[in-house]
Amino acid sequence: MSAVASPPTQIAPFTNEPYTDFNQPENAQRMQAALSKVRSEFGKEYDLLIAGERRKSAAKFESVNPSRPSEVVGIHQKGSEQDARDAVDAAYAYFPTWAERPMQERAELLLRAAEIFRERKYEFDAWLVYEAGKTWAEAEADVSEAIDFAEYYARQALKLANPEPLVQLSGERD
Repeated sequence: MSAVASPPTQIAPFTNEPYTDFNQPENAQRMQAALSKVRSEFGKEYDLLIAGERRKSAAKFESVNPSRPSEVVGIHQKGSEQDARDAVDAAYAYFPTWAERPMQERAELLLRAAEIFRERKYEFDAWLVYEAGKTWAEAEADVSEAIDFAEYYARQALKLANPEPLVQLSGERD
């Protein structure tokens, strides 16, 4: 069941994302399929993305599989100093718009991100295996932790946006 399907006021309590048991044949098969899918994308070139604008640069760098350095996982643009300035300026300019978005909407975005991670968990695991040299279990733990962060902080944001009223106890003055 998706956490996004329920209104944020009715989100289930936080629980850690369960780890996939790769000893189960169906899970191992799904991971093998994800590894094959990701391997088929090796060598792809990725653009910089700054405020919705795709950019290429003359300077590139290769991300290689640390377990097999002859394998180029992806080719990335080397951002320039100006690219960095443009990214910071765009984020700064957008901040007032973001700040005006209701907390419920922001929390829903975090919950949607967690849902996407969960739906594509094996694929993200596979990227970590190839690009960071992680074992299946290590990659699974990292992706599960990313899901946990998104889920936890969405709930915390809603809680902080709607704090419980303070109770004044008899004999106390706060």
